[in-house]
Amino acid sequence: MRLPALFLALAAAAPPPAGADPAEIAAALAAEPAVPGAVVGWITEDDSARAVAGVRRAGAAEPVTEGDLWHIGSLTKSMTATLAARMVEAGLIGWDTTAGELLGAEHPDMAEAWRGVPLEAFLRHASGMRANLSLFGTLRVGQGPRRDYVARALASPPEGERGGYLYSNAGYVVAGAMLEAAGGAPWEELVAREVFAPLGLASAGFGPPEGDQPQGHRGALFGGLRPVPPGPRADNIPALGPAGRVHLSAADMLRYLRAHLLAEEEYLSAGSWARLHRAEGPGGYAMGWVEADGVLRHSGSNTMWFAQTRLYRAEGVAVFVAVNSGLIERVRPAVEAAADAVFTDAGG
Repeated sequence: MRLPALFLALAAAAPPPAGADPAEIAAALAAEPAVPGAVVGWITEDDSARAVAGVRRAGAAEPVTEGDLWHIGSLTKSMTATLAARMVEAGLIGWDTTAGELLGAEHPDMAEAWRGVPLEAFLRHASGMRANLSLFGTLRVGQGPRRDYVARALASPPEGERGGYLYSNAGYVVAGAMLEAAGGAPWEELVAREVFAPLGLASAGFGPPEGDQPQGHRGALFGGLRPVPPGPRADNIPALGPAGRVHLSAADMLRYLRAHLLAEEEYLSAGSWARLHRAEGPGGYAMGWVEADGVLRHSGSNTMWFAQTRLYRAEGVAVFVAVNSGLIERVRPAVEAAADAVFTDAGG
């Protein structure tokens, strides 16, 4: 008997079996009714493993493959912070360089509250800037240039106290604009040159994956899932790039995580890695990472995908899990269980 779509959407999938390998973990995750396709993987200094399961689009039989691209949403934030560290080491900007110093001339309407806020505060969500522009402001920016978004963000008053914790996509966009001003190039060009290229992330790009690739999904009106084909509605607006518009393969994401896990000194100095990973303030936030029980982790979603990373630095293991579903409250428990199981498979 065919069960109603709404019942299927609310049903719970079984957790990965004890002692499961990556293929079994991915299969258990893709069996979750709200998950069309999934990828799981881990990496250590000397070894790695990954697996995929499910389909690229709900209602279609085309399976995901190990080379497919996954949108990582706010996991992009650690890449923006990593770019900042590279630029600090190159002498192009300082952690204490302020928004007023770099953006004041271009944005004369900047509120006085932002003029003295340093780059590092924006990267730690400690600037006091609101989470996002208002819906009206976002619609006004639309597919327009980052400068328009930054102008609106900097003209707005603070919503939180400087030095406190208020998760802010807008703050990361401002940080990205500061890096653009210091580097003389768009954030996309800078992060490709200073993060993607030296770390060998050949598959990394911006916006939703296009072509013969998985698609993100929203909930359908009467239950089930609705794929969102590539286009303006398939991702955050372009201005939000520094906060969450990167896609890449699982192999490249694990390669990126390995650099952080090992604090590779041929890429960044030990001091820069330590600063990126040091959690501060009431939110326990580092720069692109949240610390919980000694583990650095972060989740990311553009409301159509959901991804999670973890750095178990004491055990020397990094974990990546992603699904092409934006039903976060439904899929989060299954993604968390998968990440736990992947860590166990890696010997953690």
